[in-house]
Amino acid sequence: MNLPLIFNYFFAILHACKMTKFKIDKMNNNSVSKIAVRYAETDQMGVVHHSIYAQYFEIGRLDWLNQFHIHYHKMEQEGVMLPVYDLQIKYHRPIKFGENIFVNTSLKKLPDVKIQFVYRIFNEDDQLVTSGSTTLVFVDAVTRKPIKCPSYILEAFKRIEFD
Repeated sequence: MNLPLIFNYFFAILHACKMTKFKIDKMNNNSVSKIAVRYAETDQMGVVHHSIYAQYFEIGRLDWLNQFHIHYHKMEQEGVMLPVYDLQIKYHRPIKFGENIFVNTSLKKLPDVKIQFVYRIFNEDDQLVTSGSTTLVFVDAVTRKPIKCPSYILEAFKRIEFD
């Protein structure tokens, strides 16, 4: 039995429960991704380099989509791409090597041609360290033109509870 792994999993669930409103008969519009900050992600001042936060947001976004069984590689096989159109980041506190962070990801509203995600990154002391958002656009892989959100994705999101 791997006790550290079980403890980490239990801690992530507790953290998610603390930050999430659970509704009966509605899907949870939230995911929490635990990330251990690596040395290579820090700059000479010992804090996470500003360019790394987009990667943290991507991890959160992929985990959020995975809870609905939606995966980028499947979308791409079906001819749908999802490039980032807009990225907003606000830095509240520094993050350092060796810290564990929790990326809280949610969908802003049901998608149309665009899909918008909101992110809040917390440290182990439950302090908000970063907030931000991304807007991605559904694009036809062949024509590279914007398209409406595929119906199977809308169907997967229809029971989401928005604030």
